[in-house]
Amino acid sequence: MSNNIYGGDEVNAIVLDLGTHSCKAGYSGDDTPKAVFPSVVGVQAGSGNGMEVDTGSGAGAGGKGSGRKLSVGFQPLSTKQIGMEVQSPFGPDDLFSDWELVEALYNHAMKDRLSVKPEEFALMLAEPTHNSRAARERLVELVFEGLQAPALYLARSAMLSAFATARQTALVVDAGFRATTAAAVQDGYVLQKTVSRTPLAGQLLDTAAQAVADAKYSPLRPRYSFRRTEVKPGEFQLTSVDMAGVTSSFRLWSTEQVAAELKEATCRTSEGRFYEAEGVHVPTVVYELPDGQELLLGPERFRMPELFFQPAAFVGQFQGLTLAPDARSVPEVVADTISKCDVDLRKDMYSGAILTGGTSLIHGFRERLEKEMVELVPSGTKLKLAAATNSVERRFSTWIGGSILSSLGSFQQLWMSKKEYAEHGAPLVNRKCP
Repeated sequence: MSNNIYGGDEVNAIVLDLGTHSCKAGYSGDDTPKAVFPSVVGVQAGSGNGMEVDTGSGAGAGGKGSGRKLSVGFQPLSTKQIGMEVQSPFGPDDLFSDWELVEALYNHAMKDRLSVKPEEFALMLAEPTHNSRAARERLVELVFEGLQAPALYLARSAMLSAFATARQTALVVDAGFRATTAAAVQDGYVLQKTVSRTPLAGQLLDTAAQAVADAKYSPLRPRYSFRRTEVKPGEFQLTSVDMAGVTSSFRLWSTEQVAAELKEATCRTSEGRFYEAEGVHVPTVVYELPDGQELLLGPERFRMPELFFQPAAFVGQFQGLTLAPDARSVPEVVADTISKCDVDLRKDMYSGAILTGGTSLIHGFRERLEKEMVELVPSGTKLKLAAATNSVERRFSTWIGGSILSSLGSFQQLWMSKKEYAEHGAPLVNRKCP
């Protein structure tokens, strides 16, 4: 693909959104991503002759690396694996830290899931809203040197979520997996000084759900640790599987998947502040675990989401759950973002707030957050927190925004080409993709 093609209306582009929970990949202009898979990688000691990649589909890709064998995708992560560690490419700050894993995930998305050659497609890459300058430049090097892509564009997640809802100015609240992030977007640009984050997010609720199950039943059992055999119609026999050689990180990740399903099926957000005295009136629901055991859940369903709004009051309800002393509630983080905006912009933020992210799909979350925000904003201020009613649009809003933006004819002059990278180096991305 030559450099002059980027001025035309038809550019073959792939949109990649590598989030802390899952990687979304698909074609520019499509309504939804074609591939969604976990953004963690199974890591085993390799032969030492370079990186080996097992995609779980029989295909593979080699490259210069640390000699580790990397397993990417659902298949290798869903079955018992001996000696395989499960690692995330993200560091404690939720920015890319293991670039070998990042490259393996991108390669799996394009070569194995989309069946395309990276060197034939421009890449629209979603990046964390709080991404650093150094991480952006390192990502550019990976795309041009490792993937050999002809062009790229880096766009911050909050900006793409705003585009997905046809807004150029908005307050974007992204309730994700490892953090909830609030950021102000003005005229299509993220105001970096306004970005605020809190670790109160989906992973925290997964841990809380696991604590609830452990307290009511026994430690959750990952799917690979047992077999269920039907001995009579409707009657099953459980057989344990030998767990020797299974790493603690693989067991933890597999158990977390069971806890996540429990959370998604049972959690409800209270309309107002939840008090323990009200718990006696909460109807009990029955939830069946993968091993056939049944959990009876009542007030626990409301205690878990209450961590988003009253973390200090409810963290003690879950054994083993800890939070930093300064962990702020989600409403406090949103209010902090608005307070960092210029005074003349705050009105647009109050009336143009957008809620996105998979964790925001918990029943009643949007209504409760809006109610809590009303109590924090100046009296008489009009507050509106919008959220897509379609769960797919809310879960994949970042990817959808990238698909819309990269398919616009007016955008095609903005690609950073490989030729420009060769002439000016990676720092050019900070001017081309502000």
